Amino acid sequence: MRNLLNYILRNSAWFLSILLIAFSIYLVFKYNSYQRSVYLTSANKISGSVYKMSNNVTSFFHLKNNNHELLERNAQLESMVQLLKKEVITLARDSSTIVAFTNDSIQSTQFEFIPADVVNISISKFNNFITVDKGEVDGVKPDMGVISNDGVVGVVRNVSKHFSVIIPIINPTFRLGAKLKDSENFGSIMWRGNDASVAQLTELPKHERFEVGDTVVTGFSQIFPEGIIIGYNQEKGISMDDNFNTFNISLATNFQSLQHVLIINDKYYKERAALEATIN
Repeated sequence: MRNLLNYILRNSAWFLSILLIAFSIYLVFKYNSYQRSVYLTSANKISGSVYKMSNNVTSFFHLKNNNHELLERNAQLESMVQLLKKEVITLARDSSTIVAFTNDSIQSTQFEFIPADVVNISISKFNNFITVDKGEVDGVKPDMGVISNDGVVGVVRNVSKHFSVIIPIINPTFRLGAKLKDSENFGSIMWRGNDASVAQLTELPKHERFEVGDTVVTGFSQIFPEGIIIGYNQEKGISMDDNFNTFNISLATNFQSLQHVLIINDKYYKERAALEATIN
């Protein structure tokens, strides 16, 4: 305590000068409108910058939650799109039919979509795979189709309690029925292991008409809804078969930047698979 008092006494002149300067500044801003307005403007600018920085930091930490909400909303919208497609086909067959879309009808759609985040991905190997953070507890099962916001991703292969492994298009074991949009001729999607952005559409008849840039979509499939984008035709490829063509396609899904997916739950898949199994 004595040392503190001695320190204050030794520097009393400095403390007094600081006090007088502070009091002088107060008087200047108190009784001079111009100086006061400059002070208020500067103070508002500084506080605004501080609030903006604080808001940016807060927004950054909420990005994951916001993104998850957007993905869930996208899953709901995708379900509604599939329902709308089904109803449009029905209307086209019977123009006198009037469809009323209600919440009950939306919930009764054949396809539901489970949003998931990519936690691991391989795109530079031959047998590529993707791991996502949804599993059995979330309703994910093997053989479910997987899409992104841009197009087809792959098929669920193995499932644990909280995770799933997906076999993507860019895996040589992947096969999927596909066709050129607005065409009735079906082929098969495969990947030759050369480029993570390019796959092949094979077994299309020689008479198939095509243009560079044509959209390639899913056809009749046990896993994917019809009409999901797979990619876009680059050019006619090399085919060893005299009766069929092979097309190189640019994949719609960018696997190098893939972070979020939607897993397709076909509520009628089990029933259809069981019925078809009776044939054997």
